[in-house]
Amino acid sequence: KVAGKVFRIGHLGWLNEVMVLGSLAAAELALLDCGVELAPGSGVAAAIEHFRRTAAMPVAEAA
Repeated sequence: KVAGKVFRIGHLGWLNEVMVLGSLAAAELALLDCGVELAPGSGVAAAIEHFRRTAAMPVAEAA
């Protein structure tokens, strides 16, 4: 059902939020270059919001 509609981003080993954001940015750029209509930065922005919402310790409290 999803053939030709999804792709996987894989990694080997350790990974952090910044690495995920870089991968999402690259995927967005590739999709835009292929003519997919999307708002540039929308996936990265959604991931940032998720990371901030689910962080173990908010940045303001860590300072």
